[in-house]
Amino acid sequence: MKRFSLFVPMLAGLLLSSLLVAQDRSVASRIGYLDARTVVEAHPQFVRVKEVQARAEAELKPLRDQIQPLEARIRAGSVTAQEQQNYRVLTQSLQETGRKWSDQQNAALRPITEEIDQLVRKVAQEQGFAIVLDQEVAASSGLVVYAAEELDITQAIVRALPR
Repeated sequence: MKRFSLFVPMLAGLLLSSLLVAQDRSVASRIGYLDARTVVEAHPQFVRVKEVQARAEAELKPLRDQIQPLEARIRAGSVTAQEQQNYRVLTQSLQETGRKWSDQQNAALRPITEEIDQLVRKVAQEQGFAIVLDQEVAASSGLVVYAAEELDITQAIVRALPR
């Protein structure tokens, strides 16, 4: 019984001291934002993404150019069965080719976005931000209608990018 009577005050003391320590820790409470597109495009490896986009456009443009007159004929109602078949084949080819290039672009972007995510986390912690929003997403969704310029960490992230 004596052990129990000593245990309760010790436990209460530990709990109170942990609460005081927890309250003593400063918690970031600022909300910042960044222009994610600007940061991604400033990354030195973004050149690879642009190369993939250029190769994709070079392959997709001829398909679009073949589809366009067929679409016009379909809308006008003066299409033959053969042209309709060609249209289906071309649109399917355009979709498959688009998916292939989209996958390649995403593969080129993945290491860039992963590195940027780490930099955002680091800069946000250093500057005391608890939350960082993408300016474009926040504005287009109506989530944020105003944000002070001093909360913009875009240039800090760009400066932190590897050269």
